[in-house]
Amino acid sequence: MSKQKNKIHINGHQIRNTPLFLSLSLEKKKREQKKKKINLKMDILTHTLQAMADKVDFEYIEVWMEDYVDIPVIATMLYLLLVLYVPRHVMQDRPAFNLRSTNLKWNLFLTVFSFIGAYYCVPRLWQVLTADVLPSVSPAGLAAFIATQPGGRPTPSLLRHAVYEEGKSAMPIGIAGSFDTSVCVWHPEVYRRGVVGLMCLAFAFSKIPEMFDTVLLVLQKKRFPFLHWYHHTTVMLYCWHAFIVPTPAGVWFATMNFVVHAIMYFYYFLTSCGLTKQLRPFAPLITFLQIAQMAVGTYISIYSYSKYLFGDGCDWTPSNMKLCLLMYTSYAYLFGEFFFKRYIAKPPAASPTTDAKKVKAVC
Repeated sequence: MSKQKNKIHINGHQIRNTPLFLSLSLEKKKREQKKKKINLKMDILTHTLQAMADKVDFEYIEVWMEDYVDIPVIATMLYLLLVLYVPRHVMQDRPAFNLRSTNLKWNLFLTVFSFIGAYYCVPRLWQVLTADVLPSVSPAGLAAFIATQPGGRPTPSLLRHAVYEEGKSAMPIGIAGSFDTSVCVWHPEVYRRGVVGLMCLAFAFSKIPEMFDTVLLVLQKKRFPFLHWYHHTTVMLYCWHAFIVPTPAGVWFATMNFVVHAIMYFYYFLTSCGLTKQLRPFAPLITFLQIAQMAVGTYISIYSYSKYLFGDGCDWTPSNMKLCLLMYTSYAYLFGEFFFKRYIAKPPAASPTTDAKKVKAVC
């Protein structure tokens, strides 16, 4: 006779009452509760920002910024005074300030600000790239916008991606998403309204207070390269101009900047906490992300300008398009040069004093 094998029967109730299963279930519940709390906080933030956006008159702000273009010019003059005069004539014989606490708080603030901007702008950019019909553009809003165009007709760029009601072909009722849409089709409801419009506005205005980066470096008597202050100056002037003229690709620039800055300033925040040695291997990654951002910006400006010159049109204001092309190509070169000299080429031997004053950040 063959021996009958003993079989162990375990029902579902017994499994659910094992310590391991109970522990895993408890962890799962904790994760779900944590996720719900985060979603609730983000919902509260969204409602708050939406309420703020509803009170913003974007058209008035555009006119106001156009009337006060002297503000970024004055800011540039004061900033260049800080960069070129203060280190040599004010701080030269003074001891460096200990601003570690200020650095920490400043980097944390910019990390949070950039993360919030990325949280709202990334989905909008994805929507403009992939949506069959952009949900942010209503048929009534599109009709009203077309009525303001020359001859009351859609622009050639808009016609390339117009969506029509089935069986009718008089006027478009929507706009289809694509890469070309994201860089060449202008509509205020996509870029200058709601929470995303508020984030883009905050992005444009933030470039002046972001110069506080340089104030901290000057007061701590830290050296910074030409690229640092050239970048701060030009991006501030460009963003002000970009917000007062139609700039379809603006959502690209704001999104990329928010994403890169969220990572970059979080890195700086951690180094301010004393983790410089542990995070040093990640320093090249920060510069690489900046180079990637500049490469994408350069491609976008070349693509759009070629559409404007040789294609069937682009809604991007030509003057801003040219400034964008000049700005991004110069950034790509300067950031690439910095990366090569800092991380690829063999650096010359430096004294301990010189090495201690190296700037950990470019921008």
